[in-house]
Amino acid sequence: MRVQPVRSSDPKGARILLYDNGHGWMICTFVPRTEDPQIIVEEISWQ
Repeated sequence: MRVQPVRSSDPKGARILLYDNGHGWMICTFVPRTEDPQIIVEEISWQ
């Protein structure tokens, strides 16, 4: 798996997670909170 920013101009924005040798990807954002951090999945795809 590889994780990288969706846009290099926004390093704290959404991330893309590539899996299955690049055949699948998941775009997500991380909301840091002290009590309940969350990962919000925006899009999942697999070819």
